[in-house]
Amino acid sequence: MPDLSLTTFYQQVASAGSTGELWHICIDFLKPRGICQLSYHVKTNAQLDSESAVLTYGFPKDWVEHYLSNHLMDIDPITALSVRRTQPFLWREVPFLTELTASERSFLRELETANLGNGLAMQVYGPNMRNAYVGMGLGNRADPPNSAEIFELKAAAQIAHLRYCELTEERMALERDLSPREREVLNWIARGKSNGVIAEIVGVSRHTVDTLVRRLFEKLDAADRTTAALNGLGYGLIRTDRAPNLG
Repeated sequence: MPDLSLTTFYQQVASAGSTGELWHICIDFLKPRGICQLSYHVKTNAQLDSESAVLTYGFPKDWVEHYLSNHLMDIDPITALSVRRTQPFLWREVPFLTELTASERSFLRELETANLGNGLAMQVYGPNMRNAYVGMGLGNRADPPNSAEIFELKAAAQIAHLRYCELTEERMALERDLSPREREVLNWIARGKSNGVIAEIVGVSRHTVDTLVRRLFEKLDAADRTTAALNGLGYGLIRTDRAPNLG
Protein backbone atom coordinates (compact mmCIF):
# COMPACT_ATOMS: atom_id res chain seq x y z
CA MET A 1 0.00 0.00 0.00
CA PRO A 2 1.55 3.35 -1.01
CA ASP A 3 2.30 5.89 1.71
CA LEU A 4 0.54 8.91 0.23
CA SER A 5 1.95 12.37 0.83
CA LEU A 6 -0.46 15.02 2.04
CA THR A 7 -0.24 16.70 -1.38
CA THR A 8 -1.14 13.48 -3.19
CA PHE A 9 -3.93 12.86 -0.68
CA TYR A 10 -5.36 16.31 -1.36
CA GLN A 11 -5.27 15.71 -5.10
CA GLN A 12 -7.05 12.37 -4.75
CA VAL A 13 -9.65 13.81 -2.39
CA ALA A 14 -10.33 16.75 -4.71
CA SER A 15 -10.97 14.37 -7.62
CA ALA A 16 -13.06 11.85 -5.65
CA GLY A 17 -16.32 11.41 -7.49
CA SER A 18 -18.26 9.67 -4.73
CA THR A 19 -18.38 9.43 -0.96
CA GLY A 20 -17.42 5.77 -1.15
CA GLU A 21 -14.29 6.59 -3.13
CA LEU A 22 -13.47 9.35 -0.64
CA TRP A 23 -13.78 6.95 2.29
CA HIS A 24 -11.33 4.47 0.76
CA ILE A 25 -8.85 7.25 -0.05
CA CYS A 26 -8.89 8.25 3.61
CA ILE A 27 -8.31 4.67 4.80
CA ASP A 28 -5.38 4.26 2.39
CA PHE A 29 -3.84 7.47 3.70
CA LEU A 30 -4.25 6.60 7.39
CA LYS A 31 -3.17 2.95 7.47
CA PRO A 32 0.55 3.53 6.78
CA ARG A 33 0.50 6.14 9.54
CA GLY A 34 -0.47 3.61 12.17
CA ILE A 35 -4.18 4.45 12.23
CA CYS A 36 -6.08 1.18 12.50
CA GLN A 37 -9.54 2.55 13.34
CA LEU A 38 -11.55 5.50 12.10
CA SER A 39 -14.71 7.02 13.52
CA TYR A 40 -16.57 9.86 11.82
CA HIS A 41 -19.54 11.49 13.56
CA VAL A 42 -21.26 13.74 11.04
CA LYS A 43 -24.50 15.73 11.00
CA THR A 44 -27.30 13.90 9.21
CA ASN A 45 -28.39 17.19 7.59
CA ALA A 46 -27.56 20.87 7.57
CA GLN A 47 -29.79 21.83 10.50
CA LEU A 48 -27.84 23.04 13.54
CA ASP A 49 -29.88 20.88 15.91
CA SER A 50 -29.72 17.74 13.76
CA GLU A 51 -28.40 14.51 15.19
CA SER A 52 -25.02 13.08 14.31
CA ALA A 53 -24.61 9.67 12.73
CA VAL A 54 -21.51 7.52 13.13
CA LEU A 55 -19.40 5.90 10.41
CA THR A 56 -16.67 3.55 11.53
CA TYR A 57 -13.78 1.53 10.17
CA GLY A 58 -11.73 -1.07 12.03
CA PHE A 59 -13.71 -1.06 15.28
CA PRO A 60 -15.10 -4.40 16.51
CA LYS A 61 -18.66 -4.77 15.23
CA ASP A 62 -19.99 -5.72 18.67
CA TRP A 63 -18.58 -2.49 20.13
CA VAL A 64 -20.13 -0.41 17.34
CA GLU A 65 -23.50 -2.11 17.86
CA HIS A 66 -23.24 -1.51 21.62
CA TYR A 67 -22.27 2.14 21.10
CA LEU A 68 -25.15 2.82 18.73
CA SER A 69 -27.94 0.78 20.27
CA ASN A 70 -27.26 2.14 23.77
CA HIS A 71 -26.84 5.72 22.51
CA LEU A 72 -23.43 6.01 24.12
CA MET A 73 -22.74 9.01 21.90
CA ASP A 74 -24.89 10.95 24.40
CA ILE A 75 -22.41 10.31 27.24
CA ASP A 76 -19.18 10.00 25.25
CA PRO A 77 -16.85 12.58 26.85
CA ILE A 78 -14.33 12.29 24.01
CA THR A 79 -16.68 13.63 21.34
CA ALA A 80 -18.06 16.23 23.76
CA LEU A 81 -14.58 17.52 24.58
CA SER A 82 -13.58 17.72 20.91
CA VAL A 83 -16.28 20.36 20.37
CA ARG A 84 -14.64 22.61 22.97
CA ARG A 85 -11.02 22.22 21.87
CA THR A 86 -9.30 23.47 18.75
CA GLN A 87 -6.39 21.04 19.02
CA PRO A 88 -6.53 17.23 18.75
CA PHE A 89 -6.00 15.22 21.93
CA LEU A 90 -5.52 11.58 22.91
CA TRP A 91 -8.46 9.57 24.22
CA ARG A 92 -6.52 8.70 27.37
CA GLU A 93 -5.91 12.38 28.10
CA VAL A 94 -9.61 13.12 28.60
CA PRO A 95 -9.69 12.62 32.42
CA PHE A 96 -6.89 15.19 32.73
CA LEU A 97 -8.46 17.73 30.37
CA THR A 98 -12.00 18.04 31.70
CA GLU A 99 -14.17 17.27 34.70
CA LEU A 100 -16.17 14.09 34.12
CA THR A 101 -19.63 13.05 35.22
CA ALA A 102 -20.26 9.58 36.65
CA SER A 103 -21.74 8.39 33.35
CA GLU A 104 -18.75 9.74 31.41
CA ARG A 105 -16.33 7.95 33.73
CA SER A 106 -18.37 4.79 33.24
CA PHE A 107 -18.06 5.18 29.46
CA LEU A 108 -14.28 5.49 29.65
CA ARG A 109 -14.13 2.33 31.78
CA GLU A 110 -16.15 0.50 29.13
CA LEU A 111 -13.79 1.81 26.46
CA GLU A 112 -10.82 0.52 28.43
CA THR A 113 -12.46 -2.87 28.97
CA ALA A 114 -13.12 -3.15 25.23
CA ASN A 115 -9.32 -3.03 24.77
CA LEU A 116 -9.49 -0.58 21.88
CA GLY A 117 -6.21 1.04 22.85
CA ASN A 118 -5.52 4.74 22.54
CA GLY A 119 -6.61 7.15 19.84
CA LEU A 120 -6.61 10.70 18.59
CA ALA A 121 -9.72 12.91 18.78
CA MET A 122 -10.41 16.06 16.81
CA GLN A 123 -13.15 18.31 15.50
CA VAL A 124 -13.39 19.24 11.82
CA TYR A 125 -15.39 22.16 10.46
CA GLY A 126 -17.74 22.55 7.52
CA PRO A 127 -20.09 25.07 5.92
CA ASN A 128 -23.25 26.16 7.76
CA MET A 129 -21.84 24.80 11.04
CA ARG A 130 -21.83 21.28 9.60
CA ASN A 131 -18.99 20.18 11.85
CA ALA A 132 -17.96 16.62 12.66
CA TYR A 133 -15.93 14.58 15.09
CA VAL A 134 -13.08 12.40 13.85
CA GLY A 135 -11.55 9.66 15.98
CA MET A 136 -8.40 7.86 14.84
CA GLY A 137 -7.60 4.67 16.72
CA LEU A 138 -3.93 3.95 17.40
CA GLY A 139 -4.50 0.43 18.67
CA ASN A 140 -1.76 -0.56 21.08
CA ARG A 141 0.86 1.68 19.47
CA ALA A 142 3.42 2.47 22.18
CA ASP A 143 4.33 6.00 21.12
CA PRO A 144 1.62 8.56 20.31
CA PRO A 145 2.00 10.70 17.16
CA ASN A 146 4.31 13.68 17.48
CA SER A 147 3.19 17.26 16.83
CA ALA A 148 4.12 17.14 13.13
CA GLU A 149 2.21 13.87 12.62
CA ILE A 150 -0.81 15.23 14.48
CA PHE A 151 -0.85 18.35 12.31
CA GLU A 152 -0.75 16.23 9.16
CA LEU A 153 -3.59 14.00 10.38
CA LYS A 154 -5.67 17.02 11.36
CA ALA A 155 -5.10 18.63 7.96
CA ALA A 156 -6.08 15.42 6.16
CA ALA A 157 -9.25 15.05 8.23
CA GLN A 158 -10.29 18.64 7.52
CA ILE A 159 -9.65 18.28 3.78
CA ALA A 160 -11.68 15.06 3.62
CA HIS A 161 -14.57 16.50 5.64
CA LEU A 162 -14.91 19.51 3.36
CA ARG A 163 -14.96 17.23 0.32
CA TYR A 164 -17.63 15.07 1.96
CA CYS A 165 -19.73 18.20 2.51
CA GLU A 166 -19.26 19.16 -1.15
CA LEU A 167 -20.27 15.72 -2.40
CA THR A 168 -23.44 15.63 -0.31
CA GLU A 169 -24.46 19.29 -0.13
CA GLU A 170 -26.31 19.52 -3.42
CA ARG A 171 -28.66 16.65 -2.69
CA MET A 172 -29.17 17.43 0.96
CA ALA A 173 -31.50 20.24 -0.07
CA LEU A 174 -33.60 17.98 -2.29
CA GLU A 175 -36.61 15.97 -1.17
CA ARG A 176 -35.61 12.36 -1.79
CA ASP A 177 -38.28 10.17 -3.35
CA LEU A 178 -37.44 6.96 -1.52
CA SER A 179 -40.39 4.85 -0.50
CA PRO A 180 -40.70 3.72 3.14
CA ARG A 181 -39.58 0.21 2.08
CA GLU A 182 -36.57 1.58 0.22
CA ARG A 183 -35.58 3.61 3.29
CA GLU A 184 -35.89 0.49 5.43
CA VAL A 185 -33.67 -1.51 3.06
CA LEU A 186 -31.15 1.35 2.96
CA ASN A 187 -30.90 1.33 6.73
CA TRP A 188 -30.18 -2.42 6.74
CA ILE A 189 -27.57 -1.97 4.01
CA ALA A 190 -25.94 0.56 6.33
CA ARG A 191 -25.85 -2.16 8.98
CA GLY A 192 -23.87 -4.39 6.61
CA LYS A 193 -26.69 -6.88 5.94
CA SER A 194 -26.75 -8.87 2.70
CA ASN A 195 -29.78 -8.88 0.41
CA GLY A 196 -30.69 -12.37 1.56
CA VAL A 197 -30.60 -11.40 5.23
CA ILE A 198 -32.55 -8.20 4.54
CA ALA A 199 -35.23 -10.27 2.80
CA GLU A 200 -35.61 -12.40 5.93
CA ILE A 201 -35.73 -9.38 8.24
CA VAL A 202 -38.20 -7.38 6.16
CA GLY A 203 -40.32 -10.39 5.23
CA VAL A 204 -40.17 -10.15 1.44
CA SER A 205 -38.54 -12.23 -1.28
CA ARG A 206 -34.87 -12.01 -2.19
CA HIS A 207 -35.94 -10.91 -5.68
CA THR A 208 -37.88 -7.97 -4.19
CA VAL A 209 -34.88 -6.85 -2.16
CA ASP A 210 -32.63 -7.12 -5.22
CA THR A 211 -35.04 -4.83 -7.07
CA LEU A 212 -35.21 -2.35 -4.19
CA VAL A 213 -31.42 -2.22 -3.97
CA ARG A 214 -31.11 -1.52 -7.70
CA ARG A 215 -33.60 1.35 -7.33
CA LEU A 216 -31.67 2.70 -4.34
CA PHE A 217 -28.45 2.69 -6.30
CA GLU A 218 -30.11 4.67 -9.10
CA LYS A 219 -31.70 7.22 -6.78
CA LEU A 220 -28.56 7.68 -4.70
CA ASP A 221 -26.16 7.76 -7.67
CA ALA A 222 -24.31 4.80 -6.15
CA ALA A 223 -22.50 1.92 -7.81
CA ASP A 224 -21.92 -0.06 -4.62
CA ARG A 225 -23.28 -0.59 -1.11
CA THR A 226 -20.64 1.54 0.63
CA THR A 227 -21.41 4.58 -1.53
CA ALA A 228 -25.15 4.03 -1.08
CA ALA A 229 -24.73 4.02 2.70
CA LEU A 230 -22.47 7.07 2.72
CA ASN A 231 -24.74 9.03 0.39
CA GLY A 232 -27.79 8.00 2.37
CA LEU A 233 -26.11 9.28 5.50
CA GLY A 234 -25.11 12.54 3.85
CA TYR A 235 -28.68 13.07 2.60
CA GLY A 236 -30.13 12.46 6.07
CA LEU A 237 -31.87 9.21 5.08
CA ILE A 238 -30.25 6.86 7.61
CA ARG A 239 -31.36 6.57 11.20
CA THR A 240 -28.62 7.45 13.67
CA ASP A 241 -28.95 4.08 15.44
CA ARG A 242 -28.27 2.33 12.14
CA ALA A 243 -25.28 4.29 10.89
CA PRO A 244 -22.74 2.57 8.64
CA ASN A 245 -19.97 0.36 9.94
CA LEU A 246 -17.69 0.32 6.93
CA GLY A 247 -15.06 -2.22 7.83
